[in-house]
Formats: sequence, structure tokens, C-alpha cells
Amino acid sequence: MAGKRLAYPWSSWPPTTQQRFFKLVLSGTATAFFAVFVGVYLFTGTLDQQIKAEKAQYSRVVPIVQEINMLHARQGDLAHLSVEEATRRILDDHALTEHTISFHETRISETMLGEEMTMTGLTLVMVTDFLKAIRDRASLQTPEFALTRNPDDPRLADVHLVLVR
Repeated sequence: MAGKRLAYPWSSWPPTTQQRFFKLVLSGTATAFFAVFVGVYLFTGTLDQQIKAEKAQYSRVVPIVQEINMLHARQGDLAHLSVEEATRRILDDHALTEHTISFHETRISETMLGEEMTMTGLTLVMVTDFLKAIRDRASLQTPEFALTRNPDDPRLADVHLVLVR
């Protein structure tokens, strides 16, 4: 029997010691799971409180930022001009007149008039600069906007938009 090897180290222990060992392992495992569960529960509770606090702060800040943006848009140097005049000035300032293929007045609703325009062969930087200028300098908005890829040069874009105040 000297060549027979035991499968587990506790196989040679007395039965009472084995029972005590397994009860200890079971209670240790249960304690570890309980500790992990409590830790995760406390962590998610703290995280939930932090998320609620961030949401509350965000809800206080959003109206202030919107008001600042609105006041900033009203301070534009072209806000006193008509939509057509302000747009033409911005087109001239950004050298986009040669890219404009259509520019005419359109009716948005019963009481609102706007300018509908189509530009072609623009880079993305040109489009964003133009949109920023019409927002900041002329206080204009674009209720309709379509950006498509230029069929002649896929690196460029064509833009169709309606401008209103």
C-alpha cells in the first residue's frame, strides 16, 4: 500500500476534522460572497447618488448655457439686417458666393419668410464656418438642412438649407 497515493490531502484526516474543515470553507466562501455583495451594493448606491447629483447640477446649468447662447446670438453685427442681406454679407465675407448656385426667398409658414439656398463644392470646414457665422453674426437658424456628397468630387459636399430668424 505504499504505492497508493491519496486523492486529496484531507482524505487521511479524521472525519470530525474533515467536517470542521468543510464547514469552515463553506462559511468562509459565504462570508466572501456576502462581503463582495455588500461592497458592490454600497458602490452602486454611491454611484447612483453621484449620478443624481450630476443630473441635478446639469439641470441647473442647461438653462443658463441656453440663455448665454441666445444672448450671444443677439449680439451679432448683422442681426439688424434682413435675412437676405445678412446672408449675402456672410457669403461675401467667407468667399462662398461662387459656390452658391441658388438663393431665393421662400415661405416657411403663414407668418415666416426665409431664404432658401443651395451651395455646391464645399469642404466641411467651409460649411461649419458658414453655419457658425449665420448663427453668431446674423442670429439665423436653419429649420431645413441637407448635406450631400458632391457627385463630381466625393471629398466635397453640397448643401441645401433654409435660413430664418
